[in-house]
Amino acid sequence: MGRVKIAKKSTFIDMTAMSDVTVLLLTFFMLTSTFLSKEPATVITPASVSTEKVQETNVVQVLVNPEGKVWLTMNNDTSANWSNEKMKIALLDRVSEIYNETHKNNPVKFTDQQKYTFSKLGAFGVPLSKMGEYLDMVNQPEGQTKMDKWLEGDGDPNHPTGIPINWNDNDATPNEFQMWMKAMRQSDNENLTQAIKDGTGVAIKADQNTSFDVIHLVMDNLQTIHMNKFTLLTALKGAEE
Repeated sequence: MGRVKIAKKSTFIDMTAMSDVTVLLLTFFMLTSTFLSKEPATVITPASVSTEKVQETNVVQVLVNPEGKVWLTMNNDTSANWSNEKMKIALLDRVSEIYNETHKNNPVKFTDQQKYTFSKLGAFGVPLSKMGEYLDMVNQPEGQTKMDKWLEGDGDPNHPTGIPINWNDNDATPNEFQMWMKAMRQSDNENLTQAIKDGTGVAIKADQNTSFDVIHLVMDNLQTIHMNKFTLLTALKGAEE
């Protein structure tokens, strides 16, 4: 008697549904992820056992490298009313007003294009007298690369980086770091101003090798303009072996 042949079934699997799910998941993570902005200096924060997280919005970050250079970032709401772009343009206008009050002979003024460029920046930190020149670099060939190098310190004496933070005890004129912080405290974003008042809106991120004198100077600057509450960013200390 002959063997009965069993018909072979097709092993084809329709992957269309799985592909659709994969694309949807990828789109979801791309739209909901928060991308870290590039910082002008690599900073390794000291370790601590604190597990309290710093808020991601409505916060000003003070970045301090081991050489004592200072840069700022400003993160506002994600809403249209208090978007980063809108608030940064207003910030540049306000800090210009504060600066020009004590620099009437050499005032600063920024064009709409320069303001737009500033609104797209992550970290920022060049003297205000050089800010216009710095923002104009975006229109040059490889402009963004040149701006990054300037911010990181390209060795050109005409390209000072870092926000001036020193001041004379005998001079009541605020330095530029204090001007920027005052302008942020006067932001139209009431959520940011309230966070600064509560002490959750200003975070100092310093390298573990930055000297205490530099950190003390930053704190001194803040306390001089009556910003007495702030946080220090640290890395979570691993368990002891």
